[in-house]
Amino acid sequence: MKDLIIIGAGPCGVSAALYAQSRGCDLTIFEKEQVGGLIGKVSKVSHYTSVIVDEDGESFRKRLENQIKAYGLDLRYEEVTKLEKKDAYFLVTTNKGSYEAKKVIVAAGSTPKELDLDSKGYEIAHWARGSEERVSGKVVLVNGGSDGACKEALYLSKFAKEVHIIQNQEALMCINEFRKQIEASSNITVHTGVSLTSIDKDGDHVCKASLSNCEEIKSQEGLEVFAMIGQYPNTGFIDIDLSKNDLGFIVSDIKTPIEGLFVAGDIRVKAVKQVATAVNDGALAGIEASK
Repeated sequence: MKDLIIIGAGPCGVSAALYAQSRGCDLTIFEKEQVGGLIGKVSKVSHYTSVIVDEDGESFRKRLENQIKAYGLDLRYEEVTKLEKKDAYFLVTTNKGSYEAKKVIVAAGSTPKELDLDSKGYEIAHWARGSEERVSGKVVLVNGGSDGACKEALYLSKFAKEVHIIQNQEALMCINEFRKQIEASSNITVHTGVSLTSIDKDGDHVCKASLSNCEEIKSQEGLEVFAMIGQYPNTGFIDIDLSKNDLGFIVSDIKTPIEGLFVAGDIRVKAVKQVATAVNDGALAGIEASK
């Protein structure tokens, strides 16, 4: 039986592991996809203290991976499918086996929301990095007006002919830094108070997008559509009675009412969800779990 199992190897889970192992915990981290979580997919890691200037998510992710190796953390690429509380321990079931632990930190992160839209077989993207060639010289639609969406729209504008930000709020929800850059851009158009209602295809590419105000965006070269409208928490595998909000985010402090169970990072209801706050949650969870 392990002292501690950590579910998720994003910045939060890795932070928790580093702090807990340094205090003597015998632990295992389970990760279903790749180290880094969602931050590993962004075009630029912004505002995190001491981050390499203009570092992209993949570089940041690799440094997390190197840190795991340097500290000899036990990382296993297995998807956790069920978490249960037994009398004196937790049972963690993965796609490869079952494991017991005295304590568990859930740092499973989140998954991007999909647009409630019939995309007619077209795959709507969520990440700008890796799409540079795909959007080159084309018209791009970014559905969303948060910090993340606006940062990715700015990145896409370096390669695209035009970028249209579609935001259902009456104003962009991003920070001032990004808003100023968008306002100064010559190829970004912002559409506020509207939503994307449909897209039409011509063969294998999208040729028209319709907005809720009856406006249409067309392009003979084809449109590329990105959805950046928030995330759902990865909490479906938790077979333990925890308070959750309507979207499934856990309503709890890092130390839950369940003895030995901790929740950290983006799966919690919290005012600010940034890499800095995820690392903070992980550090606190790791320290508390090691007591």
